[in-house]
Amino acid sequence: MWIIRPAQLSDTDAVLDLAKSLGSGMTTFPPNRDALATKVETAAASFAGKMPRSEAQYLMVLEDTESKKLLGVSAVYPEIGRPYGFFSYHVNRLIQHSEAIGLNLDCKVLTLSNSYTGMTEIGTLAVSPNLRRGGAGRLLAQARYMLMASFPEQFSEHVIAEMRGWQEPDGSNPFWTAVGKKFFGVDFPVADEMSAVKGVEFIANLMPKFPIYLDLLPSDAQAAIGKAHATSAIAMRMLAQEGFRFEGFVDVFDAGPQVIARLDDIQTVKNSQLAKVVAESEGADAEKRLIANGDLKNFRLVRGPAGVNSEGIALNDAFKNALQVECGDEVRHVLA
Repeated sequence: MWIIRPAQLSDTDAVLDLAKSLGSGMTTFPPNRDALATKVETAAASFAGKMPRSEAQYLMVLEDTESKKLLGVSAVYPEIGRPYGFFSYHVNRLIQHSEAIGLNLDCKVLTLSNSYTGMTEIGTLAVSPNLRRGGAGRLLAQARYMLMASFPEQFSEHVIAEMRGWQEPDGSNPFWTAVGKKFFGVDFPVADEMSAVKGVEFIANLMPKFPIYLDLLPSDAQAAIGKAHATSAIAMRMLAQEGFRFEGFVDVFDAGPQVIARLDDIQTVKNSQLAKVVAESEGADAEKRLIANGDLKNFRLVRGPAGVNSEGIALNDAFKNALQVECGDEVRHVLA
């Protein structure tokens, strides 16, 4: 059985091994022991209710209960950008007209924005390269929505997600080369690691504050704006299916697209329901569902067949044990 649960201090080595297997490129999941150890410690404190919302991080792991192997991670960041602000570029349209020469100018500019500061972010979705099938990625993605549906008071009214930006075959990012490198003096992988390990204060200090005219950028840099990495196509489709939309905001490092949705409008959240646990009965019409308990500190989510009727949701003993619930307890469920 697969189960999703909060990351624990004892998971640190396994989390580090997973990060190393993925390589660089995930700002929120660097293969750095100190950074990941801090992330796991913060997650444990967050699920225990010991962290302020602006500092909390809900990192969850996907575990195979038979092999005890950690197969993936995903996370929710309840309130991003404190205290320095969450930085994005927004693609704006600028129209100007000169009557003297009868010329119209219709162009696009990038404006530095903090519009998403204070919102909830979903991210850090990673699956072991050895796990090619089975829907692990979708399970980890939906676990975040089920967590937010179960404890909405812990999260913002709006939720965003960042897609990894486009990279060339050599690992370079055309947008960073044309813009960021001019101000920071380092190649993209170095800047990416600096952000992951040291935080984002240096962005606030050094990033250009004035609008950038796209026509002044090389063509490959322009083409990279709002373009997701080739490996992000599946993630983009899943986000669109959940109701996320692109509103012209992109990452300041690699210009990857940032998408947004109201928490209540996310499909998994909207379609999820509460039900009391009842004993499994013979011949019950069981459909595959995601089922989460109602305990933040010991949050658990499983996927499998369960029947729902007017009495509640019928769970077998294996599911009840995995979720740490008993008959009469309330759980949240949604069709998988």
